[in-house]
Amino acid sequence: MATTQIALLKKYGLPVRGVSGQHLLVDPNIQRKIVEVLNPRPKEWILEIGPGLGALTAAILAEGALVVAVEKDRRFCEILEGELGAEYEGRFWVENEDILKSDPKKLLARFRQATKKAAQKPSKAKVVSNLPYYITAPVLFWLVDHRAQIEKAVLMMQREVADRLLAQPGDKDYSRLTLGVRYYADVHRAFNVSRHCFTPVPKVDSSVVTLEFHPASTFPKGIDEKFLFHVIQVAFGARRKTLLNRLSHDSQIGRSREELVKILKDLGIPETARGEDLLLKDFISLTERLQK
Repeated sequence: MATTQIALLKKYGLPVRGVSGQHLLVDPNIQRKIVEVLNPRPKEWILEIGPGLGALTAAILAEGALVVAVEKDRRFCEILEGELGAEYEGRFWVENEDILKSDPKKLLARFRQATKKAAQKPSKAKVVSNLPYYITAPVLFWLVDHRAQIEKAVLMMQREVADRLLAQPGDKDYSRLTLGVRYYADVHRAFNVSRHCFTPVPKVDSSVVTLEFHPASTFPKGIDEKFLFHVIQVAFGARRKTLLNRLSHDSQIGRSREELVKILKDLGIPETARGEDLLLKDFISLTERLQK
C-alpha cells in the first residue's frame, strides 16, 4: 500500500479530528524508522495495536512478517482489509476488538486457523503501536500481564510518559509506573518525534520506546510480587513524606517504627529517604526483609 495517509483520508472521506482519539502518523521517515527499530523478519509474528489506516502495517508486511492488527474502530478495519487484505492474503489478519480485552494466545490461534500459517518458532510476538495517548498506561500494563507471549514491544507514546518510564531516582518523573514496568522489562528510548509528524497535530511531542521483557529465570526467587508493588505504592503515596513514615502507618506491612528503623539501617537506607530516592533493587531488598 503505497498510498499516503493523507491520500487515504481523502479517498475515504474521513474527518480525522475526533476519530477514535487517534493522531495519525503521516511522516514517512518516522514510519520507516519505527519499522527499522521493530526489525520484522519473514514469518515472524507481529501484533499491531491500533493500526489506524496502516501507516506501519504495509511496511511491516513488505518485510515478509505475519501481522495481526487489532483495531477497535470498525471503519479502519474495513479500510485495512480493502487496502491490504488481497495483496497480503495469508499473512495479514485484522481483528475488530479492544486490545485490553484480548488475549495474544487466542489472537495467534485464530490467525493460524484462518490463514493456515504459523509464525516461526519461538512463537512470541513482537508488538508495535502508535498508542492513542489516553490508553498508554493501560496498554503498558496489558503488555506486562501478557509478557510470556511477547518478546519485544516498540511503542510510540507521549514524550512525558516515556520520560516517566526512563526516569531515575530523584527525578520528578520517577514513579510507580517507572518501577512497575522496569521490573519486568528493559526500557529504552529509540528516538523522539515532533508533534508535527501527526494529523491532527497533538499538543505534545512523542517518543518511540522499546520494551524487552526479562525471561522468567531472571526474577528474584521467592519474592511476593503483589506485596512488592504494594510497598512501592505505599512509598509513593505521599511524595513529601519519608519512606519510614509511610511504611510505619500501613497496616498490611504491619511493622513498628522501631522494626522499620532497624531494617532500613541494615539495608543502608537512610531514615530520611523517600520512595523516590530508592532504586528498584532497593525496593526488592526491602520487600524481601519485610516478607520475613
